[in-house]
Amino acid sequence: MDAVLGYVFRFTAYVVIGLSLEMLFSVSGIDRALGYRMERRVPRRYLEGFVSVYMIPLHGFGVLFALEPVAIAIAHWNIVFRYLFYAVCISLAEALWGFVLDKVLGFYTWDYYAKSKYRVFRRGYTLWTLMPMWGAAGLLFEQCSRMMLKLTPHAVEFFHEARLL
Repeated sequence: MDAVLGYVFRFTAYVVIGLSLEMLFSVSGIDRALGYRMERRVPRRYLEGFVSVYMIPLHGFGVLFALEPVAIAIAHWNIVFRYLFYAVCISLAEALWGFVLDKVLGFYTWDYYAKSKYRVFRRGYTLWTLMPMWGAAGLLFEQCSRMMLKLTPHAVEFFHEARLL
């Protein structure tokens, strides 16, 4: 039960962190990555960001079951190689998730990428201009996963002491 609780704790943390970073990027950096000014529903001064519920499995399960063990396995690599590895792998994960959503749902939530001259694949499942950001995100999530692994026993103990379960 403690192991499951630990996974739930880390899954939730990774979703919150991932969606928060996605929200911040959609407010501040998406136009530069796209190479064009994206249409907004509201004026830019409102700093409206956007995320999709469809990203929860990618952020939660992707970090928990892919990035966490990979980060441990490649921790001894030089930071430049880790950065490049994350840039490529996270770009591939985004493209694969976009492809799966497109085939299953008939759309993917970042389909505005298709209008970009920097798109990868005809449908624009990812952007070349995002690769540097994905490398940095991988290094950031490396640190987040290290912190979450250290916090997990304390979170499990908290839930037991609070008698929430």
